[in-house]
Parts: sequence; C-alpha cells; structure tokens
Amino acid sequence: MRRSRPAWEDTARRAGLVPWANVTRRTRLLVAADPDSLSTKARTARRYGVPVVTEDGFERLLAATDRARADRAAVDAGGGALSA
Repeated sequence: MRRSRPAWEDTARRAGLVPWANVTRRTRLLVAADPDSLSTKARTARRYGVPVVTEDGFERLLAATDRARADRAAVDAGGGALSA
C-alpha cells in the first residue's frame, strides 16, 4: 500500500470512522492494496458481502463524504438553500 496502516487508520478516524483490526459481520468496508486478493481478510469480507476497495477508491469515498458534509453545513447555515 502507498501509505502505512496507521496512516490510513488515522485518516479514517478523522473522517469519523472506526478502524477494526479484523473483518467481522459488522465491518462495512475493507481497504486493500489488491481488491482481488486471496488474503484471509479479503476472503472473509467477500463471504460477508463487505465491499473491498482500493486505496484510491477509499480516498474518493472520503472526498465525497467531505463534500457532502460541507454541502450539508452550508445548507444548515442558510447559504445553500435554493429558491425557484
């Protein structure tokens, strides 16, 4: 992976996510260098129906979450309301 696991975990925590060491039925997303990996974690994630995404995919999800959060804050502040 391009970044270390602790760096990714820190990024996830700053986004309000909770990184776990293991894949369980409660896991919502697995970030992997190779989403087609045959690693135990990736196999378990697929068995549980947990999406396995690349680092790039995870970054795009975080960016989309940040944009949605900013848009929501603008609307809440009255700056994003539209009128016809």
